Amino acid sequence: MIVLPFPPPPVAVLVALELLQDVRRRESGQWAPTGVVADMERPWEPASCGGELAAFVWSWCDDVAVWINHEYAWRPAQMIPACWRQHPHIARELAVLAVLRWQVESAAAPEPVEEWNRYAFPMFCDRMVERLGESTCRTGRHQSWPAESRYAAFVDGAGR
Repeated sequence: MIVLPFPPPPVAVLVALELLQDVRRRESGQWAPTGVVADMERPWEPASCGGELAAFVWSWCDDVAVWINHEYAWRPAQMIPACWRQHPHIARELAVLAVLRWQVESAAAPEPVEEWNRYAFPMFCDRMVERLGESTCRTGRHQSWPAESRYAAFVDGAGR
């Protein structure tokens, strides 16, 4: 097979996405009041998900990372590193990217896929590469957070 199909989300993720879609439909195309959506689990925002749904989101993101690395990464430096879960900046954005891609999978026209290919995916890649910098994560060896000591000093200095 020349191209692989995009990995579908687990049923629990689909249910959460459908509940959110129902809220959007009830609001007649307008966003629901902040309190309604803020209390819901949103798979594109993993911090909003409880333990069970979060586990399904992360598992799906693993599948999506494998798919992206197979379908789009030509050079090793372009790959989502295997240690992506240890990089909050990648983990947060990968969940958004996965949901966006899933939404365009059922598009009735090619434009949404083109937008994902033109905007969402390249911007994700650019930010990932920029934030990883020259770390060894890009070559397959995880590097601990270089800014950790400065962050700790900042938090300590802020009186927390």
